[in-house]
Amino acid sequence: MRFLILKVTLGEAGFIDAYPRGSPADWKFDKGISLAKEFPVGGEVTFSDNRPDARDLHDFQPNLMSGLLVSGRARKLIESLGVSNAEWLPVIVKDHKGNVVSPDYAFLNLQGAEDAIDMERSVYRMNAIAKDQIGRVKKLALKHDAISPQAKMFRCTMERRLILIREDVHAAFVQAGLTGFKVYEAEGWNGLAL
Repeated sequence: MRFLILKVTLGEAGFIDAYPRGSPADWKFDKGISLAKEFPVGGEVTFSDNRPDARDLHDFQPNLMSGLLVSGRARKLIESLGVSNAEWLPVIVKDHKGNVVSPDYAFLNLQGAEDAIDMERSVYRMNAIAKDQIGRVKKLALKHDAISPQAKMFRCTMERRLILIREDVHAAFVQAGLTGFKVYEAEGWNGLAL
């Protein structure tokens, strides 16, 4: 089974630069832990004033926090694929003037992590602050036998901000015409998202 790195693209999409008011601390969103009890009900996110002409909605909406902010359409597809580690944190998306542009988005908070990175064969630099996390990948190698056969979309234990998806999940995204994302071959990835 092939795995791909999932990244959200920028394009002309409205850019979100903060989680809803009253959200848990930003760093908690990278831990793979449940945040549903801490996340504000009816939370709102707003297009950034720093990109006033960016107004488009995508299935994967770009944001400063590098979170997976997905449309209701993308959520239904991901749920239909049986991604069992998905926690959904619903939000209302507003434009620069505070008008609701969609009530049907949610942050996808993937629970847990897979020990997917082969630390002996990969080339990387550890994070100076979070010393148990990779800070920069230069060449990624995977430990395929350490990845659960049920893992379809997941974080990596040694770099929890890194999201991998199986090739069949990617094929479903493409077939459905989902927008706002790009993938990179995980094996041999150089850490750049161009």
